[in-house]
Amino acid sequence: MSDDFEERARQRVVELGDDIDLDTFAAMFDLFRVSARIIADLEATVHRPLGLSIAGFKVLFTVWIFDTLEPREIARLSGVSTAAVSGVVKTLERDGLATRRRDQADGRLVTVSVTPAGVTKLREAYGRQNQREQEVFAALSKRELRAFTETMRTLLATELP
Repeated sequence: MSDDFEERARQRVVELGDDIDLDTFAAMFDLFRVSARIIADLEATVHRPLGLSIAGFKVLFTVWIFDTLEPREIARLSGVSTAAVSGVVKTLERDGLATRRRDQADGRLVTVSVTPAGVTKLREAYGRQNQREQEVFAALSKRELRAFTETMRTLLATELP
């Protein structure tokens, strides 16, 4: 389904060159728009009201999955930049939701863990987020949702050139 914005963008993008593939343009254009819309919605309706940023939630969730992680692994797994992870962890630590520990053998090595208060906050945040996820994906049948998920997993498993 195309809307006016996409159609106008499509008409303009062909001016950029003869080798423009309009199918891949449309897929990426829509992926960006859907991602931005959902992230903004989750931040506004779920995370900010609970005192978290979307980056804070992503870091908290990622660390919780692994119990403890180094900041560079948090960045790699969560999709939050390495530079941003430091500030996010500092905020989570200030709010009592995470702790940082230096390795006794190698003082340069830092690991991050979620506190019990962080688990409580995460439980509430993810409960609300999952409700919103269900609302977002309600437009898809179970079969469509599984196909969509498999498509995303295929893209995630693909090495970028």
